[in-house]
Amino acid sequence: MGLIGYSIGRAHAHAWSSLNEYLYPSLKATPQLVALCGRDKERVEYEARHYGFKRTYSEWEKLIRDEDVTVVDNCAPPSLHLDPILAAAESGKDVVCEKPLARNASEARAMLKAVQKARVKHMVGYNYRFLPAVALTHQMIRDGELGTIYYFKGSYLNVNEDYDDPDSPLRWQQNSDVAGHGALSDLGTHAIDLGRFLVGELASVSGAESTFVNQRPLERNSTSKGKVTVDDITIACLKFRNGALGILETSWLTSGRTDYLAFEIYGSLGSVRFNLERMNELEVFMRNGDAVGKQKKVNGVRNVMVLNREHPFMQHFWPNQSTGFGWEHTFVGELGHFAKSIEGDSSVEPLGATFLDGYRNCVVMDSIIESSRSGRWVDIPTD
Repeated sequence: MGLIGYSIGRAHAHAWSSLNEYLYPSLKATPQLVALCGRDKERVEYEARHYGFKRTYSEWEKLIRDEDVTVVDNCAPPSLHLDPILAAAESGKDVVCEKPLARNASEARAMLKAVQKARVKHMVGYNYRFLPAVALTHQMIRDGELGTIYYFKGSYLNVNEDYDDPDSPLRWQQNSDVAGHGALSDLGTHAIDLGRFLVGELASVSGAESTFVNQRPLERNSTSKGKVTVDDITIACLKFRNGALGILETSWLTSGRTDYLAFEIYGSLGSVRFNLERMNELEVFMRNGDAVGKQKKVNGVRNVMVLNREHPFMQHFWPNQSTGFGWEHTFVGELGHFAKSIEGDSSVEPLGATFLDGYRNCVVMDSIIESSRSGRWVDIPTD
């Protein structure tokens, strides 16, 4: 493994290290942490010692040329996704790239074409697909338990004191040249992915965005300010190709929300509701009732704890325990799935998100921003 970036990269390093004989005994080969790349030499060397990487680089080109690196895991900001992924694919290395895949759909399309041409394994870091509650919802919809899907509501709301405070310094996430979009790229991309993963492809969108803090200090306590060039809050109405309707909302200025990735899905036979702040629970309602033992059918909403051994991914962790699955385990499941796809020479789809998913996600985000600025519905291309 060669890892680029040490912020969310730490979660990836922890996950790769967890793919051992205890959690993933079916893996015949254990991932080895070969190289870590980052711009701050002191920081990257510290993280490398902490997680056990054999060597470090300050230039991603050197990491990709390292013959011991066969998988490149790109956890850098979006502006550093395109070139390293193109080079890794050309070198025949399998690739993982953190979300969003790129700053825009044009870059994402180039990355998709590169991995397809090179025939390397590829996956985008939509780790929340690997929550047991989300995977169980996917199974229920696939098996027709909710019937025809009518409506999807997806939210990703939180508050970050560095964003909520207008005097906090400008960060790369607030620069469109680095991030692409703002709250939409940082948070909303996850809600869009869950909508596509659970309900289906989108046909058209109508969006609105707003930036409430337009300028920020370049450094703390500095009088020099830089312009914020991304959205603080974005909302959108959604039309799916299968006829379902939906709403998307995303913001990093929503006081009282810690990490509120949530969805509600309503179908002809039932509904489900999920909230990441209570990640091991899934609210389920079945219109025709749900027989429990010898009791009569129950028509009320049930709060299902998705922690039993038969639930998705729980065979790898600690079933039947109230704390048996945590946030870091989404990355373990995600990267374990990728490792098994390499070992078995199989695709990461449909459970994992491919670069095609990443590209289509970028198309949706670009279309929402286009709609916001034009004031019109925007159709999503079918390619």
